[in-house]
Amino acid sequence: MDLAFDGYRWEAAGGGAIPAGAVPHGYAADGEPLWVCRVRMRGGVHPGEVRPAFGAAKTTWAGAEVRVDEYEVLMDHGVWGIASGGAVPADALPAGHEADGEPLYVARAAVGPGALHIGKVRSAFGAANIGYGNAERTARSYEVLLRPPAAAPASGRRPGIQMDPTYADFGTEPPRVGNVTITGVDRSSAAGDHLAIGAGGSVELEFDVPDPAVVGEACVAVRALASMLSRAPGYAPLTVRLNGRPLANRLRIPNGGGLPQRLVFAVPAEELTAGRNTLRIESGVDARSMLWLYRVTIDPMHAHDQAGLALERRAIAEPVLRYASDAGDITIFIDRGEQAVLEQVAWADESGAEYAITFEKQQAAFYGWRRQPGGEPTEFRGRLTQRDTVAKETRRFSTQEGWAGGWHRSGDLLLSVAAAGRPVTRLAWRDLRGNNGTVAFGDGGFLGTYQRVGEGPIGYRGRTA
Repeated sequence: MDLAFDGYRWEAAGGGAIPAGAVPHGYAADGEPLWVCRVRMRGGVHPGEVRPAFGAAKTTWAGAEVRVDEYEVLMDHGVWGIASGGAVPADALPAGHEADGEPLYVARAAVGPGALHIGKVRSAFGAANIGYGNAERTARSYEVLLRPPAAAPASGRRPGIQMDPTYADFGTEPPRVGNVTITGVDRSSAAGDHLAIGAGGSVELEFDVPDPAVVGEACVAVRALASMLSRAPGYAPLTVRLNGRPLANRLRIPNGGGLPQRLVFAVPAEELTAGRNTLRIESGVDARSMLWLYRVTIDPMHAHDQAGLALERRAIAEPVLRYASDAGDITIFIDRGEQAVLEQVAWADESGAEYAITFEKQQAAFYGWRRQPGGEPTEFRGRLTQRDTVAKETRRFSTQEGWAGGWHRSGDLLLSVAAAGRPVTRLAWRDLRGNNGTVAFGDGGFLGTYQRVGEGPIGYRGRTA
């Protein structure tokens, strides 16, 4: 297609065929692989996805999925970088272009439950445009295909290679980690949504830096608190060491234990090692309370929140939440295809019971209230026991949005919200971006409202798909 693609191999194909040896870069909800492709249409070259069951390549245009019989398939393993809001990394590969020559980049995102779909991005989109469910979906957070690196030498340094998203999140058991190995835990134990470190205790992490020069100045962020001593401020002096050098020495964490604090430390490139690096977090031997460690992230200078975006993407990729509570097993799954993380949910079920909950950080637990028919409200708590990509009990609704005096087709709504397996009769939710909805269920469908952040409320209705 007359594009310079700097080292990647592309092979022509058609009719859903995949050239032998092509490497998949995504997957559908049924587990079937998806391949990166690009197609000629409307005077340009547009990235998309293909698999044999499609019978053609798929890309998007003007809000809809488009099928194209002939295409090129990416043959090689790709290098992917994290981005958001229409931006692309500096080393992103322009794999296509609009009719006016504006570059298009390959993007992939978890737009559907248990799926990683492939589409395209450029700055004017303000997001990645991904085909899913016969519609063009937007994903604010996504990955972008990068130019392939030169072959790495045998030494620990791999010139030009960016550090992978690097984090350890102690809000789950076991902790969720990226580019991190937890190599030592002393006088510490998992305690719900954090790691509790006792006096003289520590946790040690190892992470990989391919090329410190690419990282530039790293940003090490530690989210922690010193637990309170009855009503007095907590005392657990914090020491943070990177490769043996102290970034913080016996730091007293602000706020006395009321709320977790995000503590940030700058690390010059020359203090990073090509290859393995060690981060050690310690509580003083004279600590009188526990050091609660919630999360550690390490970001490059020019990608200040790549670890946070990676954690959000993991939450989006496993949207089915299952909790243990004193009301029995609780399942929460609400998906409009907007790649959003839930913040609050309220519902009533067919027994007449009412529930309202707010999620803790990383959805590791929830806190709220519930009321049985004719009873008084009581506290309601739950602890996350499992994350899933799909739920067999999911209900799917074909939906419409009401605005400007009419009803207009919208994406499908997938949901599974239940306490002890009892179906819901009404439901309200809010995500971390501020989008919110409220619906009541009737015979074979629902009616309600939906409101995107910064916009007014619109009508929202659906029928069982």
